[in-house]
Amino acid sequence: MRSTRSLMLPLALAASVSLASGCATKGTPAFPPSADLAVEPKPVLAPEAIYSEAALDAYDIAIEARGDRLAAQVGRLCRFFDTMGMERLRCPPPDVPPRPG
Repeated sequence: MRSTRSLMLPLALAASVSLASGCATKGTPAFPPSADLAVEPKPVLAPEAIYSEAALDAYDIAIEARGDRLAAQVGRLCRFFDTMGMERLRCPPPDVPPRPG
């Protein structure tokens, strides 16, 4: 029959591994998505679009939407670096979708 001492060693090792794995993730901020590190190209206006009011409106909407996405991207990166301890940052608050009702 095995001694209780030899049975306690694997149990102690398993407990310490589970505690260590729990401590490793606490307080560590998640990295921003890799898409936040990519630069989105600016929409291009086709030359023939200058004759179409609808095409110009669509281009304006695409430019405005790109600006909104870039602003959100910079905000996410700013908040990430703020949690990492970078000083003198003034990050915008995260966008909160409107509640229904």
